[in-house]
Amino acid sequence: MAKTLSQSTGDLPGHGLVRALSGKMIALGIILIICGGVAIASPAISTMAVTLFLGLVLAVGGIVKIVQSFLMKEWGGFVWQLLVGMIELLGGLLVYFNPMKGAVAIAIVIALVLMAEGLAQLGLAFRMRARRGVVWMFLSGIVSIVVGAALALRLPYDGVYAPGTLVGISLVFAGWAYIAIVLAARRAAA
Repeated sequence: MAKTLSQSTGDLPGHGLVRALSGKMIALGIILIICGGVAIASPAISTMAVTLFLGLVLAVGGIVKIVQSFLMKEWGGFVWQLLVGMIELLGGLLVYFNPMKGAVAIAIVIALVLMAEGLAQLGLAFRMRARRGVVWMFLSGIVSIVVGAALALRLPYDGVYAPGTLVGISLVFAGWAYIAIVLAARRAAA
């Protein structure tokens, strides 16, 4: 009977795959750490950039829906499409020209995303619980949930720094979790 990679090394199942993908996982971890560092180093810029970009995207989407509604006047949803387009355009312009208020709304979305990401990381860590180094994935999941909750509980906050800093912290922990899992798999193979 043929031995699998994990059986031939006497390792836990799945460690062979982690070792095979180790270069990609380390690259992902490094990129996440760098992105987190940039977000921490310039939190106001990262928060404002996201806010301005999303405001612009909403405004463009609203314009497209307004134009589409007039091009398809015979369609039964003309009034609703026009109304949705106008709301998106107005909302996008408000966010774009008043990014501080937009940053608060975006912070709520970021908080929800971080909490969902944390739950997903905990689920992944639970699934990988027999592997070495998985404690870092558990920790990363907990950090994401705590960061998301902290962001949500501070709303409305008094500055634009919180979202960028907190997301940066979450990214750094996630990056380190990937690197730690690879390092643990390599130690297990040695």
